[in-house]
Amino acid sequence: MLKGGYWGKILWVDLSKKELSEGKFDEGFARKYLGGVGLATRIISEHVTRNTNPLGPGNVLVFATGPYQAANIASAGRCSCAAKAPLTGYWGEANAGGHIGPELKRAGFDAVVITGRATCPVYLWINDGKAEIRDAGEFWGMDAVETTAALKSSVDAKAAVSCIGPAGENLVRYACIANDNHGFFGRGGMGAVMGSKNLKALVIRGTMKPPVADPDKLKEFYRDILARAKDAPFTADNSQHGQASAVVPREENGLLPMKNFAMDSWPEGAAKIGVPYFTEELQIKRWPCPSCIMGCHRRIMNPKYHPAETGGPEYETLGMIGSNLLVDDLGAIVRANELCGRYTLDTIDLGGVLGWAFECYENGLITKDDTDGVALEWGNGDALVKMTEKIARREGIGNLLAEGLRACVERIPGSKLYAIESLGQTIGAHDPRAFFGQTITTIASTRGGCHLHGFAEAFDLGVLLPEIGVTEGTDRFDVAKKGYAGAIYQDIQQFWNSLTWCFFYFFSGVTLGDEVNMLNAITGWDVTPEEAQKIGERVVCMQQMFNLEMGMVPEKENVMPERLTKPHKEGGAAGQVPPWKDILEEYWKTKDWTKGVPSKAKLEELGITDIESEKALRVVAVDYKG
Repeated sequence: MLKGGYWGKILWVDLSKKELSEGKFDEGFARKYLGGVGLATRIISEHVTRNTNPLGPGNVLVFATGPYQAANIASAGRCSCAAKAPLTGYWGEANAGGHIGPELKRAGFDAVVITGRATCPVYLWINDGKAEIRDAGEFWGMDAVETTAALKSSVDAKAAVSCIGPAGENLVRYACIANDNHGFFGRGGMGAVMGSKNLKALVIRGTMKPPVADPDKLKEFYRDILARAKDAPFTADNSQHGQASAVVPREENGLLPMKNFAMDSWPEGAAKIGVPYFTEELQIKRWPCPSCIMGCHRRIMNPKYHPAETGGPEYETLGMIGSNLLVDDLGAIVRANELCGRYTLDTIDLGGVLGWAFECYENGLITKDDTDGVALEWGNGDALVKMTEKIARREGIGNLLAEGLRACVERIPGSKLYAIESLGQTIGAHDPRAFFGQTITTIASTRGGCHLHGFAEAFDLGVLLPEIGVTEGTDRFDVAKKGYAGAIYQDIQQFWNSLTWCFFYFFSGVTLGDEVNMLNAITGWDVTPEEAQKIGERVVCMQQMFNLEMGMVPEKENVMPERLTKPHKEGGAAGQVPPWKDILEEYWKTKDWTKGVPSKAKLEELGITDIESEKALRVVAVDYKG
């Protein structure tokens, strides 16, 4: 019996049949998969096959909350979204802020599972245990800001709105989903999946009170946790400046991507897009997710930069469409970011494909004849803005760039060096040559190029997990335990993404022990930190099995991009290259995977033999010879 944290209800939506139904789950299911990405992984693994077209009606799109959304606690303004990714053809997931997670939980559901394809544009209205599929013809073609305003006006001003703009409608393979204009399901192309289903938006309003097993105990734990988090330096910095505060120090230590990861240093440029200039020039105000004490999302108040009705650029955006393109014009970055928010484009993959395109242009592989006269020159902010428009609308060369890096390289084979990706997805603005702990996150994330699937950069920074034996970090250039740390932090990240929880609080002194104590107070369970890790490990292993089913060959795919195997000559990471093959081998050993394939013993240990694929084990567990 579920005592707290869940309704035990999943809303199933078949858009093809225009049918709504309610599924249920018990406590055993909840404790095994927790919620969020864990719940989504289990459902998608059961229903999606290698033959499923990511942009076809057979793909399954899941929005899922976890037990934390049952409580009004800082860090719980999150939600997970997952599907087979149209960008990679493998596992796809994104985690986002905004109001969708808490609102969905208050509306009486733990998750929404969407299948099929509507014959015309629709939106989904969910309210206090009920749901309707409604016509969205009048909203199709609107950008995300316009859609959000129109739906709030016509349905409920207090509703959470998660929607797509033209990039999602045009099936750009890295289209994202906008949540209330400032939270975004960014990676993998979840917005394209919505577009392929003719689903314009989810509109959610809930006034129900989710159950909490022991509210008094939760209040006791939370009071202490909140006090520590409020006093943390990270909280103060993130509140004042947001993620832009990372730009200058990460340029100094070599983590920031510069000129498509090819430049060594860029101090003058970083100062023009980082803090304090960023905060002062844009006249920033906080834009928090529900109950958050940080409010890292930014509202741009300086009218010089208006219209600016989506969240201002964050670190990944400043890195990928700023320093990665050597664009130091903050106005151009703000404008491109605004377009991405309105059109619903992932800024990380946008920066990756434009980095590729700019470098092709520099080397004569792309000319003005290909770009309709746009000069793709490093530092050209006007080109950044124009290409963002072209990609979202699939105009001219934008139609190729909308397909992602691997399609671009297939068109121009001599350009592979310029494609900084893993599984076809651009890596984030975290150069692993600066922090060896980022190696696994970069090349062995189950969703492809990533900076968050593990974020073992924390291990290098000394932000540790003593509850499960990680009591001492190592220098960022020391190879010791980097594969091990990559495995452990990856497990914990997926535990967090199943709660679901904002991991920024991990850097504000909220420990794994704290997280487990709050989980137990909400659910009435007795989960230990070791069990928490095992939950995360189960999720990672299921996702790896999913990718094997989709045809992934780990020894071919889990490879460091060639450019990142060459050292910088200057800057904060000069002369450093992670021995990625050794780190990957240690990671696989820690996971009990053979060349990336989970052992049968591991599947049995995690209790997931019922989704084991003998075919995947036979086909993929071979010596790859290239």
